[in-house]
Amino acid sequence: MSKKMFSDQEISDFVDEFRANGGRPAGKYAGYTLLLLTSGVEADGTPHVSPLNFYADADRYFVYAVNPGVDEHPRWLHDLRADPQATIEVEGRTLQVTAEEIHGAKRDEMYARQAARYPQFTEHQATTTRLIPVVELVPNANR
Repeated sequence: MSKKMFSDQEISDFVDEFRANGGRPAGKYAGYTLLLLTSGVEADGTPHVSPLNFYADADRYFVYAVNPGVDEHPRWLHDLRADPQATIEVEGRTLQVTAEEIHGAKRDEMYARQAARYPQFTEHQATTTRLIPVVELVPNANR
């Protein structure tokens, strides 16, 4: 599995603040487009929650398996590959979603859109030997 970029406590603090702020990032993350993805479970049985940057396109959300500086995919991607059913918390709503990894021209287009908004995404791709996966999250109500 992959290394964590943030400690468990940092993630827990962010999740608590995100939820307390009505599903909006606060503090040093204010203004970012972030959602919470719940996929899989931890060893202790608690849900595995990952704060992720996203790009919204109509009723779909695109997330990026960046894992900065690491040549391994993040844990949440492994979870979604094993079971594409997940939950997201975004903009004050909780949605059941189905995840689908996208490839080829669609992947490249969605990654380029995100990199145009956040230039560090270009740097993230340049610092790894793997092609950073892009996952489309489609709310089940829209399927």
